Amino acid sequence: MNTTEVKKMGCWARHIRKASAHGPLHRAVRQWRGLGSVRTSTGTVPNGDALVYRMNATTLEIGQGANTFKGMMGLAGLVGVWASYMVLIVLTPTFFEDGEFRTHPIAALVATSIDVIFILPVGLLFLTIFLTDFFGYTDALLRFDRVRRKVWMFVGTRSPIELDWDRLTPVSQGITPANSNINTFRSVLLVDLDAEGDVKFDGRFPRIASLGQTSLNEEQAISQYEYVRQFMELGPAHLPSCATYLEHRTVFRDIVRFFGFLDLARNIDWRRPGETGGYGLVFANLFCMLLGWGILPFNLASYIAYRCNRIPKWPKDIDDYAKDGGEMRPPEGAASERLRIVLKEVPFILLWVGCAFAVYAWFASWFIK
Repeated sequence: MNTTEVKKMGCWARHIRKASAHGPLHRAVRQWRGLGSVRTSTGTVPNGDALVYRMNATTLEIGQGANTFKGMMGLAGLVGVWASYMVLIVLTPTFFEDGEFRTHPIAALVATSIDVIFILPVGLLFLTIFLTDFFGYTDALLRFDRVRRKVWMFVGTRSPIELDWDRLTPVSQGITPANSNINTFRSVLLVDLDAEGDVKFDGRFPRIASLGQTSLNEEQAISQYEYVRQFMELGPAHLPSCATYLEHRTVFRDIVRFFGFLDLARNIDWRRPGETGGYGLVFANLFCMLLGWGILPFNLASYIAYRCNRIPKWPKDIDDYAKDGGEMRPPEGAASERLRIVLKEVPFILLWVGCAFAVYAWFASWFIK
């Protein structure tokens, strides 16, 4: 298949990358711990829950971690576009009137220069964020071929990046927010390193594959990697069954899930002796009644974004390789991660959404007055 050749970095690019590697980004964000070789077991029980899209006897397709901010970033970009438009169309004309300077010519010239040099590029940047978030791809897929010992990274419209499984270095990455020393999010990366231990680049893309979602629990992140590792080394017959699998499209329930609080109502069973979930449900009710109005627009934006996004499609040759193992299907016995609404969730949905619309109506009446 056709692949993009890894370009050798110039002296200046290498200097910039090395300088940034030892700067605040490295100290505050990137923390790598080696996990040995891809042929060496981590000693963790493999777990493929909410990791796999499709698989067969020779090929495994997973995500690099669904974007939890999808739709939210696009909504922020849309607000930025609107703000830029207001500056350009509403504020700038105050310096002119009927084609003539309304104020001092120098002030008008400065305003126009600011529009051209700053406001227009910022507006285009926000527009790019909006279009990429709402009309990009649902996920950046990874496909593993255990027969050819290859890994393919989906990177959008250009050709996928091809990695050799046996040359990859697995690392556990910790991501600590710069203003916090408490929570460290963990994920496992497959990194293609050169002889000097630096990450190789394919054009502008680093040859790094991220496996699944980040987690506060390092063992959970490593268990996802172990699932992939055992698939490549031992085959699917040795893997435990998955409880859930991934889908690219969202469902209506995702709009009213409210950060997972709706799952509390779904999982609670009052007939179960000693049921203790009632306290959590009371807190969820109070939280969603008070703040649901702020959450609902972002949930709706995320739903629309995932519906508008394109599902990644692999080149024909990579799809043909997968046919060696039969039809690509979700893991056997697994249920979709996208749940549908059940009857006992309906009262909570009506209560939370009703409170949100009551707040919207109050805001609307306040603006009308």
